[in-house]
Amino acid sequence: MINPKATFKKILQDWGHDILYQRRISDDFVYSDVLERITTRNFLPRNSFLMNSLQEETEGYLVNYDLIYYFESNVNPKSGDRIYEETENSLEDATVFLVDTAHSVRGRRGEINYWIVGATKESPSS
Repeated sequence: MINPKATFKKILQDWGHDILYQRRISDDFVYSDVLERITTRNFLPRNSFLMNSLQEETEGYLVNYDLIYYFESNVNPKSGDRIYEETENSLEDATVFLVDTAHSVRGRRGEINYWIVGATKESPSS
């Protein structure tokens, strides 16, 4: 039988990249001092990166994300957490994304196999 967690881990090892992850520890956007190095995979969910993340539709607003991330089951991402991309030189050069939503992908017996995270670029970051 295929082990989905092991398969997902192998995909991240072969095709993923490392980011720094900072957890939000309170509702007033206070963040942990600890940055975690996490291997992930991401993609652009739309045609243009320059589109606004909030688009008006006839039914209301449709939220699009700047990036979609995939995380292993043990990461447990939460809304408001920060993702630092391109951090090889320093954190000042990093592009910062905020986690908007995190959805668990579950397998047999309801066990989480991996996470899908929608994130948008943090406004003051360039």
